[in-house]
Amino acid sequence: MRGFVVYTVLRLGLLIVAWFLVQLLTPMRGLVAVAVALVVSGVVGFFLLDRSRDQASVSVSKVFARIDERIEKSKTAEDDLLDALAAQREAKTQQDAVDDSGQAGQLQDPDEISSPGPIGDQEPRSRG
Repeated sequence: MRGFVVYTVLRLGLLIVAWFLVQLLTPMRGLVAVAVALVVSGVVGFFLLDRSRDQASVSVSKVFARIDERIEKSKTAEDDLLDALAAQREAKTQQDAVDDSGQAGQLQDPDEISSPGPIGDQEPRSRG
């Protein structure tokens, strides 16, 4: 990030110097002087600040590479979490299927559960 700051300061300094020279050497004033200074500083800066611009681009690309790396780590962690949740859901579904199949053959009607045996063997209840 340091390279970007240095490049920015150099560009601003070059713009100020160009504006000052336009003010001293020409009769231009105001917005016209600023526009001419921008063009002059842009052309001069293109050649003069080549190395600084390269260093700035490297430092900015490193910043964005770190941001991309953090985003990728976050996506990977989220994907891992979703995979773990899906695996848990799948295991629960399989466990439920095993539980349901393990109950086959058992009485499931509550009326059937309350009868102890054949209907004729039951003693009548006394109401008293």
